Amino acid sequence: RCPLRDPLPPFTLPPPQSPLTPPRTGGERQFAQYRASHSGHRGLFLKMAAADTRPWAEQFKLSNMMAQEYENGMTGAQAVSKMKDLLGAKGCWPPDRESVPEEWEEALLLRFFIGFKKNPEAGSEAFSDMLAWRKDNGINEIRQKLLNGLEPSEFPRYETVRRFYPLLKCGKDKHGCPILITLTGLIDPAKLVKAVTLEEMRLYIIYEMESKFIKLCQLTAETGIFYRALEVHDLKGLGMHHLATGPVGLLRKVVKEVSANYVEISDKVFILNCPFASVVRTVLRQVVPARSQHKLAVHGALAEYEQVLGERAAREEYHECLFGGDMPEGLNAEEGDSMDKWPKVTVPARDKKVVEHALTAGQTVLWNVCPEALDVGCSLVFNSKSGKSTRVFEGEERIASLQRGSFQAEEDGKLVLALDNSFSYLKQKVVLYDFEILNVQQLSTQSSEDLSAAAGP
Repeated sequence: RCPLRDPLPPFTLPPPQSPLTPPRTGGERQFAQYRASHSGHRGLFLKMAAADTRPWAEQFKLSNMMAQEYENGMTGAQAVSKMKDLLGAKGCWPPDRESVPEEWEEALLLRFFIGFKKNPEAGSEAFSDMLAWRKDNGINEIRQKLLNGLEPSEFPRYETVRRFYPLLKCGKDKHGCPILITLTGLIDPAKLVKAVTLEEMRLYIIYEMESKFIKLCQLTAETGIFYRALEVHDLKGLGMHHLATGPVGLLRKVVKEVSANYVEISDKVFILNCPFASVVRTVLRQVVPARSQHKLAVHGALAEYEQVLGERAAREEYHECLFGGDMPEGLNAEEGDSMDKWPKVTVPARDKKVVEHALTAGQTVLWNVCPEALDVGCSLVFNSKSGKSTRVFEGEERIASLQRGSFQAEEDGKLVLALDNSFSYLKQKVVLYDFEILNVQQLSTQSSEDLSAAAGP
């Protein structure tokens, strides 16, 4: 600023502050700005900002939540009614009762209203997407299996997935909320994407989320209380392998897609054994919306969180591994993975490699292909002796994780695995593969459904 050309404007005193004028100094400035932007509902906002001293069951009684007036000036009942109108205009309401049983509908719509910033337009849009997702992916068939008594140990690829992605279902907290524990520090994304295909991983997570969702909806319908789960994430064991961007990115993509269709199902989230817990708390206060901060509790070592967990539920309702006890059975296994015994082929940069495997008429082969790191082009073709070629597999994009399937030869020939690294100018790729021939006796004892489940997509 040039003082001669652009003189400062004359100084004037600010108007005196009234009791309703937001404070303008110190750490209250951000709060004041938010309160000013909600001036039409200032009294309501201040009422909602105060701690709710009602008993837990009264706070989350469904009828009370439907009658409650939220920050946007709508009651829960008004929001649910508006969402039904919006869904009806799109042809999505009434929904099919397999996706939304009548006794679940109010609580389910309320979950989407609350989960999408108490915005009925955004909530109804997400709700219609959820209905389409369930239809496109056959989720109601999975729900029916679960309602008919399917056990977690019967989920697709259960033993393999839980070894590298351990999820524990325990007891209930003092309010009756189911306790769900994720041993996040034991998740091994790199091994997980080698042990199962992305579709198998996705299917397993859908089974887990649908199972959790059914339990919460049933509890809400039976008790009239808006039930959500208590989630515990134990970071013990967190290491550099969790920073492998490729596998972590694939896992995050799957979890994000599935979780988007199960909204507002967590009541409280405890993060345990967190390195630099005080720093993490500070960061979370900056990045997590204020409306959600009460859900997160970050703690360091056992001495810091033992009492906190005890205040929420009796110790026996958790798993003892959180308190220094033994790990769940199967997670301490030290035996080598079967994949360690698979043959390997190295594909140099700007080059291709071919692996052949002979098959006789009638043989069925279970095939597996998995890059050790990075991606590689992959195709699998069966060439019969008569000159006929059958395409068994060809990825639309280069593969970066396990691919598996099955193929039955109608006549003698060769299965040809072609690996393409010609696009890479610098890095060679190491690829593991395996061809397992099923014998006639094995085939006769397996139904076609079991075989397809074992082979994967």
